[in-house]
Amino acid sequence: MVSTVRAVLRRMRGWLDVRDEGNAAMAGVALVCAAALLLSLIAAGGNIVLRRGQARTVADLAAVGAAQALWYGETETPCVLAGHIASANGGAIETCMVDGDDVQVRARVATQVPFVRHVTAQARAGPRPCAAAGGVQHARAAGRSVCAGAFPRPARVMQPVF
Repeated sequence: MVSTVRAVLRRMRGWLDVRDEGNAAMAGVALVCAAALLLSLIAAGGNIVLRRGQARTVADLAAVGAAQALWYGETETPCVLAGHIASANGGAIETCMVDGDDVQVRARVATQVPFVRHVTAQARAGPRPCAAAGGVQHARAAGRSVCAGAFPRPARVMQPVF
């Protein structure tokens, strides 16, 4: 019985020795491929997170710039100004809507990830409501409203050009 087991073990050892050659190399290649895939996924996720933050910044800047230009009457087309601000900051405007004194902007920023071409963010900017500012709302001749009270609308100073 013992001799039979020894004979079987010798045959198995010979069979295992022949079949084991090169398995460690294949396991090493598979491990390197798995590590490369994991690092690629981490890099892609990081790029998406960074671009999403950039899209939020672009949307905020474009909305605030357009709302300020609208509020001070510097331009009749605040959405064109929002587009210029967005492109200067590495983004583009998908939608821009003027609602009274508020400007709502949706900005898009391109990513470097193959399956996620771009990320978007939305921002809204305009003056605070009069109730929040502690003032009283009055109608202007142009149809927009202004607050008078603790936080009135700042007066625009015109300087002569010589």
